[in-house]
Amino acid sequence: MAILNKDIKFKEEITKFLEAEDKDQAVTILNDALEAKMQKIKEDALEYQQTQDKSILADRGYRQLTTAEEKWYKGFIEASRSPRPEQSFANFIKSPEGIMPETVITDVYKDLLEEHPLLTKINFVNAKYMTKWILNDHTIDTAVWGKLNTAITKELTSAFKEVDITQNKLSAFASVPNDMLDLGPTFIDAYVRTIMKDAIACGLEKAIVSGNGLDCPVGLDRDIHKGVSYSTSTGYPQKSAIKITDFSPKTYGNLISKMAKTEEYTDDNSKKHGGRTRKFGSVLMIVNQVDYLTKIMPATTLLNTNGAYVKDVFPFPTEVVISNEVETGKAIVCLPNEYFMAMGGAKEGVIEYSKDFQFLDDATTYKIKTYGNGKCTDNTCSLLLDISGLEEAVIYTKVKGTVATKEQA
Repeated sequence: MAILNKDIKFKEEITKFLEAEDKDQAVTILNDALEAKMQKIKEDALEYQQTQDKSILADRGYRQLTTAEEKWYKGFIEASRSPRPEQSFANFIKSPEGIMPETVITDVYKDLLEEHPLLTKINFVNAKYMTKWILNDHTIDTAVWGKLNTAITKELTSAFKEVDITQNKLSAFASVPNDMLDLGPTFIDAYVRTIMKDAIACGLEKAIVSGNGLDCPVGLDRDIHKGVSYSTSTGYPQKSAIKITDFSPKTYGNLISKMAKTEEYTDDNSKKHGGRTRKFGSVLMIVNQVDYLTKIMPATTLLNTNGAYVKDVFPFPTEVVISNEVETGKAIVCLPNEYFMAMGGAKEGVIEYSKDFQFLDDATTYKIKTYGNGKCTDNTCSLLLDISGLEEAVIYTKVKGTVATKEQA
């Protein structure tokens, strides 16, 4: 992995900025993080200017820009240098040449997938510049026997729904010192993509895990059953957590079976919907790092006959993914392909000039925005577990004609 994509400290500082309650402290944190990032890029640019060694760029994660990307960044720089940057930038992004190349956005999401395992498990889609997405609603079986008539056509149509990607916006501000414009397209690209990626990453995983649906995606831990009470101030309520103390075959089998059928409900005309049996061969468990080490690992680690420990042993195929967005004492079990998440940008501008914030002197502030929407297919696609009382793994033994006993693993 390239050095530029491994800037863990920068990500940590951005997270602190988002979580800071004091406004002045938040500005200071962001100011320091951006200044450190810009200084690192300037140092790389100076080294490259002195050596003209392109391997420096490749080794440190700088992309080889396409012709379209280089042209766009040159337009970006020219507009930013204008005596009236606000008007020049507005004119630039409204022109045909002002549309940021899709390859920039695609590369940002590629990095996100590499660095955030959860995104590779769910039904995550890079929608690029699309604003609508057609999604199979799974409400009925779309293959039917019989004559083709209006009723069947309506049923087929009702099996799909349109998802508005622009419903929720994720934005961040990037302050670019004017002297940084002299570094050229390659280094401006590195800075812009870093800000975009980390701004998206900080908000995206949190929304997928626990978004309340209020101007953001709906998280896996939310109750979205038909008729649920949606609050205009708090969004969708959290699911009731199912308390478990072990992962024995019977306990885990009963648990997973709750996801084996689609949600069943009755509409206003007393017509029943859903209740179809799903077919799946594995599930995904999401838990934070501490709970994995203190709860899940002890409960799923066994000593085999060779004297070696085997971890993540579940009665049903289960992949564990770490996300520190899951609250302590809780875990989520889900069917990842049944969660849809689409992210994209609008053609009228992924980056806009802004004079709302000014963190640094002699700098221009830009607003970077992206759109997205996500939600489970229905309420039975995920379960919220209470693992606070989870016990360590045991080996069950049973002798014919006696009562079953258990031994610590």
